[in-house]
Amino acid sequence: MKQNPELPRRPRQILLTLVGLCLLILLLDSSLLGGDAEYSFGANLDDKTANNSLNNVPVPALLHEACIANKDAVIPWQFGSPRDGHQRQNATADNDYELINRNDSNLLEKLKRCPDVDIFLPLRLRGNGYCEDAVAYAKYLDSRLLPMWALEIKLYDDALGREVDYFDLCPKTPMIFFNHYWNGVPESPRWPKNKPLYLMPNIEMFELTSTHYWKVDVVLCKTHVCYDRVTRWYSENGSPRNVKVFYTKHTSSDQAEFARQRLGNTSIAPKDFSGVLSPGMPPLDVFIDDSSYNRLFPQTYQLSLNRARSPVHIKHGMLEPQDFNKLIAESAFFMCPSRIEGYGHYLNQARASGGVVVTTETPPMNELILSSEMGVLIPTESERHPKMLLGGKYEGERGLNDTEGLLATFNSSGLCNAIQHFVSSTTTKQRAAMGARARQQYHEDTKFFAQSMHKLRLFTRN
Repeated sequence: MKQNPELPRRPRQILLTLVGLCLLILLLDSSLLGGDAEYSFGANLDDKTANNSLNNVPVPALLHEACIANKDAVIPWQFGSPRDGHQRQNATADNDYELINRNDSNLLEKLKRCPDVDIFLPLRLRGNGYCEDAVAYAKYLDSRLLPMWALEIKLYDDALGREVDYFDLCPKTPMIFFNHYWNGVPESPRWPKNKPLYLMPNIEMFELTSTHYWKVDVVLCKTHVCYDRVTRWYSENGSPRNVKVFYTKHTSSDQAEFARQRLGNTSIAPKDFSGVLSPGMPPLDVFIDDSSYNRLFPQTYQLSLNRARSPVHIKHGMLEPQDFNKLIAESAFFMCPSRIEGYGHYLNQARASGGVVVTTETPPMNELILSSEMGVLIPTESERHPKMLLGGKYEGERGLNDTEGLLATFNSSGLCNAIQHFVSSTTTKQRAAMGARARQQYHEDTKFFAQSMHKLRLFTRN
């Protein structure tokens, strides 16, 4: 959950909180670390495409796992793909040889297999958030994640009798860049003049400026608020490169299903949507990374907790991925009161698990939880930020002004009132139905994204 507008400049931390039966996941996500034609793709799929998007759910999770574990490797979509039978029943891959390292004996032949679109994901971005973004594109574009070395390495081509690099091998293949993390690649003298540059923006990022939007050929918007503001910005400021803006939605790995297939169904306790009433605050176990705890709380806070008769129990340290996934699979309620998100992968993983999600009634959070029929929405007001180009009050040049802010503001009473109303007005059956509707919407959005990527591939070929 992004709570502080300064977060885009801070390292990623994950705060995981278990509230009795309710899982509170706080993702403090940061730097894991104009258009004449606009496109919006529909969600209607033929049966084959729809089935392919929903079957073998762990594929993005396997790719995500590989992205985290193999930070300097080329990760191709074929890794763990069920298409050719490379996914074992326990949700592991049997084709590690598909992962490409710089010492690969067949490196030249592998690098020259140019997909319709390539994905640039350097070492510094190989963390939870950007790996989620990247592997979704890799899976549904039949693409690959390229580290920096894959663009720089020189290889001798016997057929040509000279050294070549990536730009010789794939001179016309479009490349997706995430936010402002371009690492100087498009400015390199090796970048071919006619090689298209695609941008996936998190529009709240301070570092994104008019220069970024003017240098690209395609903008991929994961959210409707992105699509609306980017297209309006190009309309106001022009588009020398005739930029195409696509509204694609997005998807995330289903970590709950991944846990079931990796650990077995009998290892996962069923979600319990009952028992939410309590005479006071229910037990609250807070799992928090030491660096986050030390930064967010004064030293006297722990002393106060130790002396208090509080249901809050602070547990220092991070959960292992397998334990985290199991917790997502078993938890019935997810507290996700984000002030801002580029997309909201932790909300989306909560939806995928079939839990009841509590989040803010501000885009893009309310693009994932569409109504009170599939979650709990906390009333908010919007706040403008002077460092966001599209945030309504930009202090620099060419900002999109005279529009609502991107930051959600709310108070504790508003959050508590929303929770109390939910608890008092719903039955166990109704809560389970809300979670089921959220999970169904996750699948519908995944279908939309799959079809969007199919059409994007056709666009790049034409």
